[in-house]
Amino acid sequence: MRPLANLADARLEDARRYPGCVLMLGCEICGWARGYEVGKVINRLYELRDGGFTTLVADVAQSVKRPCPRCQGKHWATQLAYPTHIDERETKRLAGRYRN
Repeated sequence: MRPLANLADARLEDARRYPGCVLMLGCEICGWARGYEVGKVINRLYELRDGGFTTLVADVAQSVKRPCPRCQGKHWATQLAYPTHIDERETKRLAGRYRN
């Protein structure tokens, strides 16, 4: 995963500006990370009545109750990131697709 830089105060709704990005949930202890579709995260937060579109990306980590599958810790961090299979060319293609 390639984290997006300079998005410290980003909200979940800002993900639509970066086509193809995901919400990366990572363990601060062991470095385990996994990407989740932002739309599904928003829907889940609405179901739990714990947030929505305007939720800060960094605050999503507080909603995670499960322990890390690798180290069993509960020190989570979240940020927007691109999966490894999406390069700059694919990003431009997706942006054009969403625009049109």
